Amino acid sequence: MNPISLTISLLIVVLILRGVIQGSKKPLHESGRKLLIPILYISSSLFELFDPTLVLTSGRMIISIAIGAILSIPLILVTQFERKSDGKMYYKRNVSLYVLIIVIFSIRFFDFLFISGIDPKTLGFLNNVVALSYIAIWRIASFIKFHNSKSSTFRAWDKTA
Repeated sequence: MNPISLTISLLIVVLILRGVIQGSKKPLHESGRKLLIPILYISSSLFELFDPTLVLTSGRMIISIAIGAILSIPLILVTQFERKSDGKMYYKRNVSLYVLIIVIFSIRFFDFLFISGIDPKTLGFLNNVVALSYIAIWRIASFIKFHNSKSSTFRAWDKTA
């Protein structure tokens, strides 16, 4: 991995961690649509499919999607929401989420060091497929969890009122 790619990757990790930290301080919109926006950002990497130099096989794609699905499981488990005293929904602060994000980016970084036999461009694209997979699954599950926790806290508040 060249130094420019490494620098950009580290910058992305820092920005994501900053976003998660700030996200726990700001209320989420009642619709929860902002939870789904990262899927749009990362899906733009699929335009690489039009690159004729990529050497893609269905096996590599399936494995990449499966790895992404597996990586999304711990993210889904640690992502929680809470209703604060102002009546708005927030991300519940969780140090495990920060650690998981760093671990996942580390795994993706070490792919470039230890996987051989795949050209760097194809490996980069497959890493993007892994990222799209875990981000899409994690964010869709978070969107569902958000709406479930929102509706359950509304029911709890209705009973106390």
